[in-house]
Amino acid sequence: MTKQRAVILEVIRSDMCHHTADEIFTLAKERLPGISRATVYNNLKALESAQLIRRITGDSLSDRYDNSYVPHGHMICEECGQVKDFNLSNFDKQLSDAIGSEFNSYELKVRYVCDVCKQNECAKTAGE
Repeated sequence: MTKQRAVILEVIRSDMCHHTADEIFTLAKERLPGISRATVYNNLKALESAQLIRRITGDSLSDRYDNSYVPHGHMICEECGQVKDFNLSNFDKQLSDAIGSEFNSYELKVRYVCDVCKQNECAKTAGE
């Protein structure tokens, strides 16, 4: 693994955040000042192809990257774009039973408004 790829993977695995490519570039540049944006984008594609990370696509949000390739769901705040992981017990078995076969992967995204954004909305409403 190249030094650049190792730094990018380290950035993605360093916290529970689901960073955008631009955020990963900024964080990687702090650790490796000579890294280019193109290098980050190319390595994100390679890490995804190697199933070391997962790209989370959003309808109107920038793609984000997850440090786990193990199937699980994502909760996406429609206001701030924050992404959180969640697991449903027995979902894998229920899905296999429903389709009558084993599956390779799935992508489950739940859209909601997080508590912080709800509070901000309440504060805006109260101030009017």
